[in-house]
Amino acid sequence: MRKKWFLLFLVSSLLAGILSGCLGSSAKPTETKEETGKEGDTVIRIASVETGPETMEVLQKAGEEYGKEFGVKVEVEAVPLADIFTKINASYGTSAQYSAFLTGFIGHISILEEQGKLAEVDDIIENLGGKEDFYNGHILFPIKGKTYWIPYDYNLAYGYVRTDWLQEKGLSVPKTWDEFVNVAKALTDKENNKYGLIMPLSSDGATNWITSSILWANNVRIFDDNWKVILDSEEMKPRVVESLNLLKELHPYMPAEATSASYAEMTEAFISEQVGMTFYSGRLVDILETKNPSLADKFEVFGIPMKDGNGVAASLGYDSMAVLKTDHTDETKKFVEWFYKEKLNDFLHTDGVHYFPAQESIYNSEEWRSDPIITKYWETGVEPQYEILKNAELHSIDSDGPETDARPGKVFEAFLIPKLFQKVTLNNEDPEKAVEEIADEIRKLVGEK
Repeated sequence: MRKKWFLLFLVSSLLAGILSGCLGSSAKPTETKEETGKEGDTVIRIASVETGPETMEVLQKAGEEYGKEFGVKVEVEAVPLADIFTKINASYGTSAQYSAFLTGFIGHISILEEQGKLAEVDDIIENLGGKEDFYNGHILFPIKGKTYWIPYDYNLAYGYVRTDWLQEKGLSVPKTWDEFVNVAKALTDKENNKYGLIMPLSSDGATNWITSSILWANNVRIFDDNWKVILDSEEMKPRVVESLNLLKELHPYMPAEATSASYAEMTEAFISEQVGMTFYSGRLVDILETKNPSLADKFEVFGIPMKDGNGVAASLGYDSMAVLKTDHTDETKKFVEWFYKEKLNDFLHTDGVHYFPAQESIYNSEEWRSDPIITKYWETGVEPQYEILKNAELHSIDSDGPETDARPGKVFEAFLIPKLFQKVTLNNEDPEKAVEEIADEIRKLVGEK
C-alpha cells in the first residue's frame, strides 16, 4: 500500500511538473524570442580578408549596430587572403557557409560565378552612385553584363624606393629597364645585408600580383581576343622572354627571403631598411608610419618602368565585397548596401593610405581626405597612387583576356606564372623553354584544344 501510494505521488508530481512547464513556457519563451529573435533568427556570416584589428573592429561593431537596428545577426570572421578562396568553397552549402566575403582578386569572383555561387549586385552598385562613380566601372569587371562584387578600394602594386639611398649614389628613380637594374645593383651591399630590391617568388598570390608587373611593363598578355593562349606565340614570346631576363638580372640583388616571400616580407624588408626598393600598395605607408616613421620623408612611389622608358606599369589590385547565394541573400545584400553607405569611411580610415577609394565621390570628399595620415602623406603616398591609376599600363593575371572569365582566374589559382618565374630565377632554366612549358600547362588547365 505504501509502495502504491508512493508511485501515485510520483506520477502526480511528474505530471504536475510537465503541465507547469508547458503552461509556464507561454510567457518566458516569447520574451526570450523577443530578446534574441532580432539577432538570432537570421545570421549573416562575413569572411573578411581585411584581418587588421582596427578594421575587424569596425566590421564587427557595424554588425552589432545593424543587428540592434534591423534584427539580423551579423558575424564577421577574419580569414587571410591566401585562404579565402579555399575556405569559401569548402564551407559552401554547409551549416558553416558564409553569406558574403571580402576578397582582393577578380579571379575568385569569376570562378565562383561560374560555379553558380554568387548573387549579382548591380542594384547595390546603382544605389551607391552607379558605375560612373566607380571610375566609370573600371574595376567592376561585369560577367555577361552583370556585376558580382562591390569594390571598396584600389590596390595597385607599384614601387617604393629609398630616395636617400639614391642620393648617396647619385642616382634617380629608374625610368628604363637598364636604369632599374643599375639602381638595384648600386643599392646592394651584401656584406652589410643591404639589397637593391625584393620581389616575391613564392607560389602564392603575392607573386601573382606583384612580380607579374614586369610582364605588363612589356605589354605581355596571356590570352588573345578569342581565348587562345598566346604566351608563347611568335609575337608574345619574345616579350615574355625579355621580361624573364629582366627578372633574372634583378634576382642577384634580392635577399634570400625573396624565394619564400609573401605580402608581409614586402613591407618588412623595406621598413627594416634591408632593401632600397620594394613593391606593394599604400599599406606600406600605413605600416611605415607605425613602425618606422623616420622614413616618412625618405621614399618615393614609382611605377614599374616600361622597357624603353616610354611610361610605367603596375599590377591591378582591387578589394571588394561579394554576396553568396544562400537562404539569406536578400538580407545580406541589404546589410552590404547599408555598410557601404553608413560605415565605409570608418572602414577606409583604419588604413588611410592603403584603402584608396574605389569611388571618385569618396576620393574627392572632405570626410575621407581629412584623415590625419592621408593629409600627412597626400603628396608622397596618395596623389602618386592617383597618377599611377590614371596613367600607368594596368593589368593582372586574373583579368587577362577579352572579358571577365573563369579561365584567367584558374591560371591565377594554379600559380603558373609564379612557376614560370621560379623556373628562370631559382632553377636557372632556359627562358624560352620555360615559356613554352608554362603555355602548354595553361592550355591543359583551361581545356584549349
